[in-house]
Amino acid sequence: MLSEGRSTRTISKRIALDELHEYISTPAQVAEDVVIPSGATLITRGTKLASLGSSVEELKKSLGRWDILSIPVTIQNDLDMIGLEDMLRAAREKIPSIDPLLASETVAQVENVYGRISEGICEPADVSSLAAQGRIIAQEIAQAPQLMLCLGKVRNWDEYTYVHSLNVALLSGFLANRLFPDNPELAENVTVGGILHDLGKALVPKNVLNKPGRLTDAEYTLMKKHTVYGDELAKSNGVNEISTLSVIRGHHEHFGGCGYPDGLKEKDIRIEARIAAVADVFDALTAKRVYKDPMDSRAAVAIMLENMSAHFDPKVVRALLVSVGLFPPGTGVELSDGSIGVVVGANGKDLMRPEVLLQVDSMGRRADGGKVVDLSKSEDLYVRRPMQDVGKVAFWGRAG
Repeated sequence: MLSEGRSTRTISKRIALDELHEYISTPAQVAEDVVIPSGATLITRGTKLASLGSSVEELKKSLGRWDILSIPVTIQNDLDMIGLEDMLRAAREKIPSIDPLLASETVAQVENVYGRISEGICEPADVSSLAAQGRIIAQEIAQAPQLMLCLGKVRNWDEYTYVHSLNVALLSGFLANRLFPDNPELAENVTVGGILHDLGKALVPKNVLNKPGRLTDAEYTLMKKHTVYGDELAKSNGVNEISTLSVIRGHHEHFGGCGYPDGLKEKDIRIEARIAAVADVFDALTAKRVYKDPMDSRAAVAIMLENMSAHFDPKVVRALLVSVGLFPPGTGVELSDGSIGVVVGANGKDLMRPEVLLQVDSMGRRADGGKVVDLSKSEDLYVRRPMQDVGKVAFWGRAG
């Protein structure tokens, strides 16, 4: 088990005689006495393979004479968790992701526009500039298939709406590209809609917007008005693309009805709004808020699957599941042979078997850089467990 500080990993396996020499430089030990038919012990339990040195070839011959073709070993290796975390972080940095500078600039721009709206001094140029930023992000998304990796952490609670707007734009554009690869215009409009989708929250009192506890009925009624406020703000400031406006007004409509503000249902909700609805809730579930801890991405997808028919377009949720997988890109994982790596891609054919960039091999040694293992092509290798304490995936920040 892995924990803070140092943690002992024990791997048990049988090693074929032909592979014995590969383990001489590892911390492997014989797991149990190797006994020949006469009852004599040829190798005692606890013998370190490293101690065999040059005698390993003679040992292999002796074992072979008794038709012993493999021996049981255990490999114990004390992992420095700080070192492992650094390895996983370095591995994630090799995976293409959205430009951090662009992300930071976008968050700052969203904050500025919201501030101007709340002060009553917003002009069409402010909103059009933010929409243009959304179009730049849409171009980035098309070139960064693994954009769901962590870009940074929120610095303070006041940033949640601004960072959430970026996250929803990123994921909405990503899903639109997956669902409609031949329609870049739709993906661009959805991305812009994601940036602008919560504009109306600039007109919601902060004591309601940031309330840590449950909203009263009156507060919730006020909160729900942000979709209408946002739609009106966008139109009055020069946004006239219906695809973008549908995201702003309709991202809280429910696929089964009973959403707001218009109570639309199924295909009456434009596909752009259905995509944004999935992105909005997924980011909300996986984000840390003042009143809750972040949820694991797999648990978030599970919740969304449970509520799929009532709240979400099943087609969009399935696209999310295939894209994120059960082990989202950037997740540190331990494999069945004891090796450790970082997930670099979800496999749509088998969500249990992603592509993994190895960092520590099955012998407890630092793996050769750049080796990617596609678990879907290996019958015996699988993810033993995600490493929740290190290499954790997160979007930019919190949601609302």
